[in-house]
Amino acid sequence: MEMARRFKKTRPIKWLLLSFIVIAGIYPIAVLHYYTDSGKQQQQQQQLLGDDSLRPPWVAKTATTNTTVPNNINDDHAGKQLLDNVNPVNKHNASIISSSSSSSSSSSSSSTNSTNLHKKTTSDVIVYLAQFSTHHSSYGNQLDSNQIPITGINKLNKSLTLLYSNYATQFPTDVLIFYEDNLNAPSPQIMNELKRNHGPNLQFRPLDKKKHWSLPYGLQRWEHYTWMRPAFSIGYRLMMRWYAILIWFYLSEEGYTHVMRLDDDSYIHSKIEYNMFDYMRNNKIRYGFVQPTYEPGGEAFDALVDGYLNKNPNVTSQNLIQSYKQDRGVGFYNNFFMADVSFFITPPAASLLTLIDRSKLIFTQRTGDLVIQSAVARLFLKPEEVHWFRDLTYEHMTLCGKEKCGPLIHKGCPQNGGVSRGKGYTHAEWMTFATEQVRNRFANNPKKCSVPINHYFVGAEDVRTCSRLGSKCGFYLKMVSGVNDTVVEDMAWLNKVYDGGKMVMVEKML
Repeated sequence: MEMARRFKKTRPIKWLLLSFIVIAGIYPIAVLHYYTDSGKQQQQQQQLLGDDSLRPPWVAKTATTNTTVPNNINDDHAGKQLLDNVNPVNKHNASIISSSSSSSSSSSSSSTNSTNLHKKTTSDVIVYLAQFSTHHSSYGNQLDSNQIPITGINKLNKSLTLLYSNYATQFPTDVLIFYEDNLNAPSPQIMNELKRNHGPNLQFRPLDKKKHWSLPYGLQRWEHYTWMRPAFSIGYRLMMRWYAILIWFYLSEEGYTHVMRLDDDSYIHSKIEYNMFDYMRNNKIRYGFVQPTYEPGGEAFDALVDGYLNKNPNVTSQNLIQSYKQDRGVGFYNNFFMADVSFFITPPAASLLTLIDRSKLIFTQRTGDLVIQSAVARLFLKPEEVHWFRDLTYEHMTLCGKEKCGPLIHKGCPQNGGVSRGKGYTHAEWMTFATEQVRNRFANNPKKCSVPINHYFVGAEDVRTCSRLGSKCGFYLKMVSGVNDTVVEDMAWLNKVYDGGKMVMVEKML
């Protein structure tokens, strides 16, 4: 009995020691695996950098080229696994993704499967990647400006209503809503209701867990906590990979040539009186954006791009390289973008995208799709092939979900983005809209959000600052198509910014 009592007293200590021994044994092995794999990645990158003809295997199916994938990629086991994961066409079955995705998701409802078989009606498509829960995988519980819970379906329905009333009803095109095929998938009732409200061209597509929503070969889910900025979930990084790498090949296999991307909280507030896809084709525009912003890619991404350019000095013009290196942080807030799909699936863009994907920086360094798209467009497109759509009133705003997200950015206040002014407003009308429809949303916030209004924008600092042609982003923005489509009529207004009802002077913007 005495021995039993002693064992009970010492049992917690023994369990603690045993746990420490197990963790101490596993952790070095995990770290060794991580850095060993990183070393292999660097070695593969060096091999790939030396080959100017590097391209993924799907390019041969969609573009005319006499160059094939280097043997060292196909012969490498890791490369084979990765290419199987990236390639939207199974090498043993040439069916399109929608068919394979539908057949692989036996748990999906019959309405979902029938939706996937819907034939496309145009070569143009508008895409969403939607979340249907109240909890965002990286930003936490989704709240509106009054801290009231808001669901993904509420935001998506508002976005679709504005899209159709201001554009898609007059210029019909397919609208694809992608979603992660899991427990957060939309119910058949929700899908039917949205289709009923917005038309037959609206389709829902589950992303195949093996092809489109899985970690690249060589990465494990438990490694997430060793990656840069682990607060951003694996799902968030899979989203970045989807928009940076995979979506182009999916859409190409479906027969789409041009794409517009919107988020479920992207809102088009003004009437668009022309077909934006036709405008791109007729004016030879290959990439378009509404809101410029500033986001550096980081040392690892810069080193990867520099290595690629050093090994392939003739892949683009020296003028474009110098312009990009003048300030790499200038980019496009790509919750809205329009693109010519063929640009991203043919060299040199496809070559650099393949290299970026193999580097796994999207996961290990949280290199965003914004950074990747901006770099590829700026390096390989002439400025006149990039268009700044300044004529539509567009909103995308991320609110701070923590107690504080930066200087003067408190919980519930705008952290990123805002509303860009389009054409059709007088200054008085714009001030009324920006005040009543945007800034007054935050009137009840006890922290007193700072929501400045100027002649073209209301919202957070990132887009507001970069949009000024006198800012550090201006040297590039002055060269792109659409820069002169200004909404300003009274040039004296350019120096005025209103914050909390007070007028403050700022540096000249144009």
